[in-house]
Amino acid sequence: MSPGAEAGQGVDLIRLHPGVARGSLRVPSSKSYTHRALLGALLSPRPVMIQNPLDSEDTRVSRKMVEGLGGKVDTVELPGRTAWRVEPPPVVAERPCELDAGESGTSIRLFTCAAALGKSEVTFRGSDSLARRPMVGLLRALQDLGAKVHAPPSGRSLPFTIRGPIQSGCVNIETSETSQYLTGLLMTLPTLREPSEVRVTGPVVSRPYIEATLAYLKHERIEVRTSDVGYVIPGRQQFAGLGLEVPGDASSAAYLLTLAVTTRGDVTLTGIDAQWPQADLAILGVLSEVATPCIQGKEGGLRMSGADLTRIKPFDWDLDDNPDLGPLLAVLATFANGTSHLTGGGHLVSKESDRRRGMATLVRALGGQLTESPSRFEIEGPPEANSLRLDDLSDHRMFMSAAVAAAGLPSPSILGPAGAAAKSYPGFLNDLKLLGIRSEPVSPENGRMGR
Repeated sequence: MSPGAEAGQGVDLIRLHPGVARGSLRVPSSKSYTHRALLGALLSPRPVMIQNPLDSEDTRVSRKMVEGLGGKVDTVELPGRTAWRVEPPPVVAERPCELDAGESGTSIRLFTCAAALGKSEVTFRGSDSLARRPMVGLLRALQDLGAKVHAPPSGRSLPFTIRGPIQSGCVNIETSETSQYLTGLLMTLPTLREPSEVRVTGPVVSRPYIEATLAYLKHERIEVRTSDVGYVIPGRQQFAGLGLEVPGDASSAAYLLTLAVTTRGDVTLTGIDAQWPQADLAILGVLSEVATPCIQGKEGGLRMSGADLTRIKPFDWDLDDNPDLGPLLAVLATFANGTSHLTGGGHLVSKESDRRRGMATLVRALGGQLTESPSRFEIEGPPEANSLRLDDLSDHRMFMSAAVAAAGLPSPSILGPAGAAAKSYPGFLNDLKLLGIRSEPVSPENGRMGR
């Protein structure tokens, strides 16, 4: 079975045509902040409005988890925007329930912490790919705080059951594989009766995502203090229930801005609010280094023009803080004239797919030269391929990165599964069309001809 079929997306393919990306559009709302707003609303003492939430496969999982743990979520149409109205339950996980996490690592890690606040047993299930992703460190930390956990004896993390309530205390958390363990604890421990301390062990990967969590908590009037070893969290705190107008997603913007470079186009985006930390805003610095400066305008406007480029410069980048940019930066490095170096990002192997392997596959498919080690990619461009034929890109970030590359090649490419981007950016192919990059569905049989 192909990865796409395993993910429930089928094996439908698209033919993506080369073009020059030109135009303006508003980026989708942030997936990261939508997840955090949903968890904050579940823990709030009053109904909460989340304006402009991202409606994607992953955020729907978090929405269903809010409902499974006793909350109610309604879609409300406001003038010019959509909102989710969340009515939190009096008690989280008052009754036993079963939650399906699908393929969403963020959902299962954040809402496992929420489930541990209640007295009832909660069972978590998910896809085969999610079951291979790390959970042990978080479950161990919650056990140290008093939760009862029953997990598979094998190396798989799913299914498992958890029952609280957890108690305040001091807990160690490993952050070398994911920052999501820490986010879940920082968002739930303030609601306990007594102060807690989270001691961080090992290097912290994806640090900007923790900054995003702290920014959201500050917005909700939750106090978290940093210490020499981690974080001190006062108890007896309540979320203010202020809700959130979800900012535009820097991760989604990264693909469209890079598209302007790979196709020598000119793209303007709106909706990015700089007051909210986002890891993938780092793309602005990368693109300004390798091409031309990305112009930042008023009200979240960003403009990237590659129209006058004669060459794309090679670059060096450490992926530890921005792992989601890994596949996209591998594409950008392949389009550069010279040798680029991508370091760090060891935790890329435990994302929705082994993205380190996927990055290597994509660079080679583009005809770039690749030398790799466990902590380093050396990529030499420019690409020599005329087109791509990759039908197993079920990982959304691999699919969108391949599309950005394919648009800049001389001939049409075959990519799939077609629905891969729905996990985080459901309107991705339509937005490419609005910018002048056409695609159409093709049958698997036709798509594989000439392989």
